[in-house]
Parts: sequence; structure tokens; C-alpha cells
Amino acid sequence: MTSSPTRFATLCHISELGAPGYGELHRMLAASKPLTLWAPSSALLQDSCCRITPASFVKYVEQGHIRIVARRKWLIDREARDAHPWGGARWNTSVDGAIRSIMEDDLAITDRSLRRVVAAEDERGWDFAKAAVEEDRGGTLEWERLLASGEAEQVIPPGTLETARRWGGDDPRRQVIAVLRDAYNHGHAVRESDADIPFLMRRTDREFITRIASMSCPPPVPHLAHPAQIGGETAVPVNLAEVTGQLLDVLRSIETNRTDIGKFVGTQEHTALVAWTAAVCERVKSQGVAAANVDVARELADQLAQAGFPGLALSEAGLHWTAGEATSAVVASLDLWLTLSPIATGTPGINDFLGLLTAAFPVGRGLCKRVGLVPGLFDGPQWPFLYAGKNATRRSVSALLAELQEPTG
Repeated sequence: MTSSPTRFATLCHISELGAPGYGELHRMLAASKPLTLWAPSSALLQDSCCRITPASFVKYVEQGHIRIVARRKWLIDREARDAHPWGGARWNTSVDGAIRSIMEDDLAITDRSLRRVVAAEDERGWDFAKAAVEEDRGGTLEWERLLASGEAEQVIPPGTLETARRWGGDDPRRQVIAVLRDAYNHGHAVRESDADIPFLMRRTDREFITRIASMSCPPPVPHLAHPAQIGGETAVPVNLAEVTGQLLDVLRSIETNRTDIGKFVGTQEHTALVAWTAAVCERVKSQGVAAANVDVARELADQLAQAGFPGLALSEAGLHWTAGEATSAVVASLDLWLTLSPIATGTPGINDFLGLLTAAFPVGRGLCKRVGLVPGLFDGPQWPFLYAGKNATRRSVSALLAELQEPTG
């Protein structure tokens, strides 16, 4: 009986991050199963920072590796998108038309969590925010003080802060309403996405969620949940967002010019990476604050260091080979060398010779493997090497360990 594939659903409000967010898209995809994006921009998919082409993006949506959640108007209304003041909203028929078709195809799926494209409920953030400031005057005053202080830029995401100051003008209360409206809508998006954890890549996003989670005001009206409680019993687990943020740093550090996300997504190693990340996050969830200082790079380095290549080193050959085994290996090698010498030109390298030897003489492979000439496969995690576009060799493992142990900051 086989276990069901690991699911580690993540969410990102990717368009709020601009082009840099789309530069992280392939890494978020590699670490998720599935990755849910809130109202993605087909225009920003064409930015030079993005390593996923529009055609590949549509393919990943079709295959279920990427899910899309957005307001219905965003998904179906081309005229409204093209008239939007933000340039990133512009409609692209090959992308947005395909996404709309997928949404329509999936309407027949009863289980909403299995739909690849989901039209979210209409926004209710303004209702929540207006009720909240009436319900909790003390909390409102606290937010007003924060917005008037120099700390606001460090705690409130830039888009939220800009909207609050534009919409609120000189009225502190209106500014608070705009901030709480964004808080509610973001929390509601987590629930709509069926995600396990959001990617909070900016420090201000994490600070904002922490501040929202500490709000003292109760849900102001029965049908509107507190933003800190949407999607689960407690606030969005910021410590888990720290883990996913570190993971993106690790993926960035091990990438090479041979990294090909198309060859990685959907493979067993993609599943292995997702399962590994999910396990780390589960430990943080279960252990709480004590596990919040997890170092993802160190976790991976420890696993790599504990693994190896089954087989003996050359230095151990004399200790473990019998005289008969050693003679057989030498004879087999000499026989093959003499056989091949008439067609050999130049001086073949040791790898060329061993490859021919082990292909022609299975027993020779067994003997050579025992002394490390033909090492066994690396028995540690393979996903970092597939992601990087490398094979797991002694040299590449050592190089990866050095990269992971390099101080950051």
C-alpha cells in the first residue's frame, strides 16, 4: 500500500511584490505542492526577472502545480483589467483567456480545493474594518499612533500603507480602516486558497501579521471572522513563513545556470523537497517557539554530511580484498585493456576505461565498487542536485556543503 503524495500548499500575493516577486516564482513553485497565487499578472510573467514563461505558467496551472485564486472580475472581465490604473493588470489572451477556460472547466468539481482556478468571494474587508474601529476604540487609537509614527514603514507593507494614506488623507480613523481592510482581505485570502502557509517574503509582511495577530478586538459582527483567526484556530504562523523564506534563500544559493525548473517540477525529487519542507514546518508547528530559530541551510547541510557513497575507499582495498579478488580484478582489467587497445587512440582517461570495464564485466563492476573505483549512488537527499542541474558526486556534495555553510548576511 503506497502513501498518498505529500501536499504542501502555499500562497503568495505575488503581484504585490512586483517584478522581484516573479523572480522568485520558480523557487516558490519548487517548494510547493501546489503553489497558490492570488490574482497573478500575465504582464509581469513577461518580465526579464521571471524564469517561467507564460506558456509554461499555463501548463503548470493545467497540471495543478499552480493554483489561482482571484476575485471573479479579475478572472473574467477583460475590459476592467485593461482599464485598470495598474499596468500589470493588462489582459493577455494566451494566458488570462486560458486561465478563464480552466476556471470554467473546473466549475463542475464539487470539492473546491481541487479546482485549479477559483473565483473568490466578493471582498468584505471594508465591512470588517468599519465595524472593528467602532467596536474597539482603544485598538483604533493604537493603530492611529502607529500610523503617525516613524515605525509605520517597518510594520505595515508598503502597498497597504500607501493605500491607507491615499484613501484616508488627513483622517487617522480612515487610515486605520484602510489598514484593517487589507488585513482582513489577506487573512480571507489564506482561507480561500486552502493553503497551509503563505510566503511572506518581506519583513514588513511578517511584522504586519504579527501585529494583526495581537489585536485585542473580537470579531465585531457574527458573520465576519477576526483576520488573525481566518484559515485556522490561530494567527497565520509567522515562524513557518520564516522557514519558507529561508528555503527560498537556500534554493537561490544552490542554483546554477543549469537549473531547469521544467525538469524538476512533478518529479520524485520535487515531491521529496516538498515533503522535507513540510516536515520542517510541522516540527516548528508542534514545538512552537523553541523551534522557531530553525536554520534551514544547516538542516540540509547536516543531512548531506551524514550521507555518503556506499562502497569502500581505495585506501581500504588491501584490508578487504582477498588475493583471489584482487587478481581477478587486475586480470579482467588487463584483458579488457588489451582487447580495446587496437581501437584506442590517444590515452583514455580512467573514467573512460572504468566505464568500459564495468559495462563489459559485471563481476568487474562489483569488485571495483567494493574499493570505491565505482562508488555507489549517493544515499542522501537527491533533490538539491536535480534542482541545481548536477549529479550527486563527491565533488558536487562537497561544493554544496561549502555553499550551505557559507555565512549569510
